[in-house]
Formats: sequence, C-alpha cells, structure tokens
Amino acid sequence: MPEAKLPDVGITFDSILYVVALIVAVAGVLVALVKGWEAWKKISVRDRVKSLEGRMTKVEARLKVGDMRFDLQNDDMGHLLNTQQALLLHFITGNNNDKLRTQLTELGNYMTERATKIQRYAQEQHELMNGGEDE
Repeated sequence: MPEAKLPDVGITFDSILYVVALIVAVAGVLVALVKGWEAWKKISVRDRVKSLEGRMTKVEARLKVGDMRFDLQNDDMGHLLNTQQALLLHFITGNNNDKLRTQLTELGNYMTERATKIQRYAQEQHELMNGGEDE
C-alpha cells in the first residue's frame, strides 16, 4: 500500500485574513450589543423619569389643594376675629347701627366669596381624585 502524504499545512495569508475577519465580526457584534444595551437603559430611565414626573405633578396638585384648604381656614379665622371685634365695638360704643349694617354687608360679601372658594376647592379636589394617570 502506498503511503498517503498530507499536504504541508502552514500559516498562509488567507488563513490570517480569515482569523482577522472573524475577530472583526465578533467585535462588531459585541459593539452592537453594547450600544443596544445603552439605548435600552436610556429608554428605561426616560420611562422612569416620566413616571416620577407624573407622580410629582400629582403630589404638587395635592399640596396645592392642601394649601387652598389652609388658606380657606385662615381666611375663616381672620374674618371671624374681625367680625367678633366689630360686634364687640358695636356693643361697647353704644349700638351704632351704621357700623353694624356695614359689618353685616361685609359678612355677607365674605360668605359669598367663601362659597365660591369652597366650590372651586371642591372642583379641584374632584378633578384630582378622578383625573390623571393611575399610580
């Protein structure tokens, strides 16, 4: 039987070119994966920021409504004290009917304004509870 000779296998230019092409292809895939990961992270962060902004808007709206409630209560207390002071002066100074009528007119105006504020407060409270995104 004749002996079979294997060809001399050496490093050729084609084999080096093949290895370099394979390395470049793998590097390209890795770069694409890294860039895709960065883009996904940015999108994920944007969604989280939008969610947080929505929540912050709701909290700010609730604080605004709370501030309105506080303002209404302070207005009530201040007006109540002014009315009480005017009535005391009325009784002390000898029943001046003009001052009493003026005070009653101011009290009526205040109550009308107060009703408007309460209605606005109730409407904003209703919109806050029923509108917007779910948390």
